[in-house]
Amino acid sequence: MEKKVTDIDSAQSRSAQFGRLPARVRPDATVEMLETSPPQGRPAAVTEEQRQVFLAGG
Repeated sequence: MEKKVTDIDSAQSRSAQFGRLPARVRPDATVEMLETSPPQGRPAAVTEEQRQVFLAGG
């Protein structure tokens, strides 16, 4: 019985010192992340003519 009282006291002191834990993250609330790298061989800049063609849809 003495051990239970000590456990409760230590739990209360931890709670007072560190506060409450954040809410648990549910598995269905997570998203898998994949690292990607930029495509190789793309031109560094697009000309104004290429930009106009892209914006015009053709």
